[in-house]
Amino acid sequence: MTIGKLLRTGLVYSSMAGGTAVLTPFITVCALAGRMAGADAAIRLWSRALMACSGVRYEVLGTGNAAGIGPCVILSSHRSHLDGPLLLCALPFDFAFVIKRSLARIPVWGFGVTRAGYVAIDRHDRADSVAGFRRAAASVRAGRRVLVFPEGTRSKTDEFLPFKKGGAVLAIEAGVPVLPVAIAGTQALLPSGSFSGQPGPAVVAIGAPIPTTGMTYEDHDRLLAQAEAEIRRLYGVAKARLAERTGTAPRSRAQG
Repeated sequence: MTIGKLLRTGLVYSSMAGGTAVLTPFITVCALAGRMAGADAAIRLWSRALMACSGVRYEVLGTGNAAGIGPCVILSSHRSHLDGPLLLCALPFDFAFVIKRSLARIPVWGFGVTRAGYVAIDRHDRADSVAGFRRAAASVRAGRRVLVFPEGTRSKTDEFLPFKKGGAVLAIEAGVPVLPVAIAGTQALLPSGSFSGQPGPAVVAIGAPIPTTGMTYEDHDRLLAQAEAEIRRLYGVAKARLAERTGTAPRSRAQG
């Protein structure tokens, strides 16, 4: 590891620790007092600081698809630990996550975000997972937007992992649309299993909302397939734009 990379890694982890120590008590107090807007604003501030320290230069495509959308279930691709903070910066509204229970056990941070409406589930415990998604559905019905990574964890390659049904069932039960999202670039900046990243570009692509009006549980496979197809398409769009930004897009024959 070079001196520059070592210093940047130190800066990133220092900002994470400092931001967590300073903002988590504020987030917790706001959430317990019912001031969710304040809690969300603090979480987004923490995310912006992390993106700045990490040197992530992001671009958002399709912002108009998210403009004015009310309660919804956001389904996004997932390749890196940077994805969550990046989405908190890129999406033009506040939202909560469905997170792995192991993340909720992180000292201080886990306590704060679960009080702010993040829903922790154990995907290996069916009863816990079902109960968690029911809590998430109640939150969405109450007006909250919730984000789910349907692959369940970060893919370590450029290939998608199997999509799980929880997010689709959540959207149908809550009676809200699915907002498909894909992210390109974060895997190269902070791959799965790595603890030291590098600065660089990333692209977030937002698709048109997918309605769930009239759907029942029996329709969840159809909804999930539709969402997966759109997320895969958006991922291709985001990768193409990333290639343009980095100068790695293939040249046409006319360009020689």
